[in-house]
Amino acid sequence: MLVIGPILSTHPVLAQKKIQVKYGNEFSIASSILTYNFFTGPDAGDFRTSVKGLGSGLIDPLAIRASANLINIGTDKIYLSIVAGFAAIKYRLAENRVFGTSTEGKLTWNVDPDPTRNYVNSFFGYGKSKLITTSFYFPVDLNMALGNNVTLIAGGYLDINLTARYKMKYLVGEDKVKEIIRSAEFRKFNPSTLKIGLNTTLVFEKLGCGLSAAYCLTPFFKPGMGPDIHETSISLVLDEALWKKVK
Repeated sequence: MLVIGPILSTHPVLAQKKIQVKYGNEFSIASSILTYNFFTGPDAGDFRTSVKGLGSGLIDPLAIRASANLINIGTDKIYLSIVAGFAAIKYRLAENRVFGTSTEGKLTWNVDPDPTRNYVNSFFGYGKSKLITTSFYFPVDLNMALGNNVTLIAGGYLDINLTARYKMKYLVGEDKVKEIIRSAEFRKFNPSTLKIGLNTTLVFEKLGCGLSAAYCLTPFFKPGMGPDIHETSISLVLDEALWKKVK
């Protein structure tokens, strides 16, 4: 804010416009029905996500990102926004992992070695292997109008992890088995709690939607205590303008 403030006030066009502070009431939502969640980083190859079935946020209606503007500072053409949101994110793994801990307390991960477990990794198959997280996140974004109908939003965010769990569903013969490592136990695997990331969105005002991407600079697990993987997502964002048109 200390950097952006002088820019807003000294820009040759914006300097003629009065800087305003508005308490935002705009609500935007990026549903994971239209989002692909995946991992990047040195160990991302061991945590590839699958688009088969309901998973990775691509077509999962129970996964969601939703946010609301709290404060807007600037003009109608360029302004800084402070946002608060909630996210429930799922990562369906292409290879079914089993987790453990070493004597040093570090997370270990391997492909499930039990040949009797059939994960049926297909669209309608019962089996799956999925990481699920919930969190509050707080972006600070710079919003810039690029013409009359396009807005570029770019900034960073703070993510506070609330829960993290791991679900496995598989068949043993004809018997259905479900195992869940719940959040209290999953904490022993060293997931990061406070995370910082970058995000950008291109909004098309007339369509009431946009394209968004986010990358978490902080690894999913604490550095040196687990695999070096970073949360990444690509989304189709639905904003308030679309809901008004529908209404």
